[in-house]
Amino acid sequence: MRIHVLIIILMLSACSPRDSNPGRAKLIQASQEALELRDYHEALNLADSALTLDNQSADAYFMRGRIYFELQQWDNAEAAYLAVIKIERDYPGVRHNLGNVYYGQRQNRQALDQFIQAINDSAAAMSWHAAGAVYNVLSEPDSAVAAFRQAIVLDSLYAPAHTSLADWLEQQGSYTESLAHTRMALRIRPNHLADQVRQGRLLLRLGRSEEAVPLLQDIVIRNPRTAEPQYVLGQALQQLGESDQSSRILTKADSLRAIEQTAGRLANTANRQPTNFQAQVDYATALRHSGRTEEALRVYLIARALRPNNINLQFHIANAKMALGSLEEAEQELLHILVTDSNYVLAWLSLGEIYVKTNRTALAREAWQKAVLVDPDHPAVQRLARQ
Repeated sequence: MRIHVLIIILMLSACSPRDSNPGRAKLIQASQEALELRDYHEALNLADSALTLDNQSADAYFMRGRIYFELQQWDNAEAAYLAVIKIERDYPGVRHNLGNVYYGQRQNRQALDQFIQAINDSAAAMSWHAAGAVYNVLSEPDSAVAAFRQAIVLDSLYAPAHTSLADWLEQQGSYTESLAHTRMALRIRPNHLADQVRQGRLLLRLGRSEEAVPLLQDIVIRNPRTAEPQYVLGQALQQLGESDQSSRILTKADSLRAIEQTAGRLANTANRQPTNFQAQVDYATALRHSGRTEEALRVYLIARALRPNNINLQFHIANAKMALGSLEEAEQELLHILVTDSNYVLAWLSLGEIYVKTNRTALAREAWQKAVLVDPDHPAVQRLARQ
């Protein structure tokens, strides 16, 4: 199993003494803020502007590396981090982040070399953890588990290390110890789905099905479109003799897995072709249909870095933000669409929906009336009229 555990080290503050040029520091700070908002296009423009002021700015190249990594444009990210090393060999975090780039490309030996260098430069739990992930992929289990344990020694509250160690222990059949680390991880980050499901699965494997069922039922309620908790719940009910209910849940789990497999195939295409706009949109839409809206939004925003002015994509982003409850952000997205194309009927309809949810009834009526004027025969307008 490939453990996805790698963490991007955050950029040092642009206001720190490392950059004495106020103009360049301001651009890098703004780039970081744009990256945090996942406005990749703007973040990259700002980092490039900093490099225009000084083409030997390690901070600016480091920002480019972070941006390209999130866009999964591995070659560009690698080039940026190598530029950092050329300028400033001991730049904080660069070895770890370069290891992430190689790991993302499955260049595992190169990744391990960088993580070990990061550990030698400044031992940190995340770099030990990352090294453990690579050792696991390279089928060196003793080294993997030793690295995970060392990460925990350095930082007992570093949840990903507990998660990865729990995964490894479960594979080895050490269910009781795996459960202990799973519960530790959940105390640190209670909403981590993989840890929640593993806890239920381990209880099942330890013969504690009655204890597992209510935990799994709660997970299924909160994640109704995710296959794994349904599958484990079905197994637990089967052990308790609830055959009919178990059969229904396992059937549903199978159908959800088929949807997830489709998303997985699209993910492979998107990962292989990071600059393929349609591949990113198709993958994001599949995630959306499977209920993984937050992940879908992340991929839609990657697609927007490729085509910032695509109105249909902006509408997808607005709808995803609406689904996640970010109504103010969604409203701004829709208004931006309508500035570009005032006849985009679906944007008027969605804007009306936001106005209703935010108790602005008069504005909602105006938005819907505008939709009727733009395209009275549109199916969505007809559905609204029938309500």
